[in-house]
Amino acid sequence: MHRHTIGIVAVLGATALAVGLGGPAVAAQPSPKKLAPHAVLIGGNLQENADILQSIVDLADPDGKGPLKARIAIVSAAASPARNAVDAADADLNNAAANGLYYGALFARFGADTYAVPIDGGVDYEGDPYTPDNADSAAVAAEVAASTGVFFGGGDQMRYVRTLFECADAELEAFTDCTDTPVMKAIRDVAARGVVAGVSAGLTIQQGPDMITGGESYQSWRDGGTPGYLDDADALGSLPYGGFGFVDGVLLDSHFTTWGRQGRAVKLALETGNPYVLGVDETTAVVLDRKKREGYVIGEHGASLIDVRSAVVTEAGVEGVRWSYLNAGDRIDLGKKVKVDQGKGAKKLKTQGAVPAVQTDTWDSIDGEGGVYSLRDLAQQVVASSVGVGVGLSLETGPQFATTLVRDGKTAAWTTKAGKVSFSQLQMVIAQVG
Repeated sequence: MHRHTIGIVAVLGATALAVGLGGPAVAAQPSPKKLAPHAVLIGGNLQENADILQSIVDLADPDGKGPLKARIAIVSAAASPARNAVDAADADLNNAAANGLYYGALFARFGADTYAVPIDGGVDYEGDPYTPDNADSAAVAAEVAASTGVFFGGGDQMRYVRTLFECADAELEAFTDCTDTPVMKAIRDVAARGVVAGVSAGLTIQQGPDMITGGESYQSWRDGGTPGYLDDADALGSLPYGGFGFVDGVLLDSHFTTWGRQGRAVKLALETGNPYVLGVDETTAVVLDRKKREGYVIGEHGASLIDVRSAVVTEAGVEGVRWSYLNAGDRIDLGKKVKVDQGKGAKKLKTQGAVPAVQTDTWDSIDGEGGVYSLRDLAQQVVASSVGVGVGLSLETGPQFATTLVRDGKTAAWTTKAGKVSFSQLQMVIAQVG
């Protein structure tokens, strides 16, 4: 997690909430009619982005003006539990309790009251574990229910499943027939009238069935996917039961074009029968009105909508996948007719020049340079070129896979008001080439 040191006064003010039950219960915020259910889906590496943080606080504001304030319950159980109470109280460390302190102080800087929900990651350490288990606590559930928003921190989304659900077959990593704990029921209450936001794993957990649990693009195409939570982090895995179900009808993925996850997303969508994938880049968020199912992009990079409804699986791979990429200000509609649209001040992109020669490692392999938006950059070159075709290869061979991007009559491209290149309906072909 990338983060900066926050003043010690703010941190100490949040400590009691993170390591205990948080003092006296707070009265429920009034007038839920003044709030609307929203999801803020942050792709990872928040970097204390002011646009994203302020958007969350504003959406959780009960009336848009004082004296009432946004109150955000911070759930950080996706991170590993603290080893002891000392580590739990150190906001500069990366563990579940410490992250509650960190995010509490961060949101306070943007004008919100906070409650660090004291539920740890549910993984016992040898020696001196610090793993409070309060998912069944009526007092904690009441504190959550008194909030106007919930924020889910990063880590491993399966820790949210383990700590906030009661599931059959958990010991087999299958997690079937899950029911809500009291704290999860309180989270759903807040979600029905306020904002649910999350970064990385906190984004992914908000989807419904077939939640991704891990995998790299190359291994996904070489080996295919497996239901469940897998020991091999490179292998494509998914949880059929899914996550919290706050955003349905679309698979969710984080760190998306940052780490070349387009390949694994297409494979998972095809294998699970899901028509769309919404993937969000680092330091970027999609703000989605959950009732209207409409939203927009904010932050530094972009968000992708991948459409496999017309995809044709071939002996070599797949053809006919459609990829749209949106930057800050661009809009997305996940309603009956899923579509994307350019934001205000956008201009049609003029094409010129050619695309560079075949590029390698466009799935940003962890064995390569990684995390450098390779396939996204190639796509932007394709839509801006007079040729309109580009090819990228996987770093790995034996077999090797090629991703071919084609601008055709369905493709549109534009520059945003900030001068970034967005596009819709770019055709994607993935095929084994050697």
